[in-house]
Amino acid sequence: MSALKKASIDRLNAELSLRATGGEQDWEIELADPTRIGDFLTFYRGTDLTSDDKMALMCLMLASVDRYLETESGPPEQWREVEELLSKDRNLHGEAMDYWSRSGEDDPDSWFQLTPFVRAIRM
Repeated sequence: MSALKKASIDRLNAELSLRATGGEQDWEIELADPTRIGDFLTFYRGTDLTSDDKMALMCLMLASVDRYLETESGPPEQWREVEELLSKDRNLHGEAMDYWSRSGEDDPDSWFQLTPFVRAIRM
């Protein structure tokens, strides 16, 4: 994935009270929190966000869902809402969807836990 905008990361860190240190290499992966998916959705839907903010927040949500799937057999209850946002803003989140769907990779052993769910949206 391309680098997320620092201004968006800083805004989300502050407004969502994320435990960022500023030294994160993969911000969305390192700060993924499956217990906060609902908070992230509420913020996405109820806050005036720039396109860059939405992209960063969606990356954080997707990483959080993937982390959830590492310990659970199915997606979190909020997955339908995330799925709706991905479909609605498909042009905005296309790069994130490509990343998580492991586009072009046919070996399931190299997929993320989230890959089958994102692939289902892409079809």
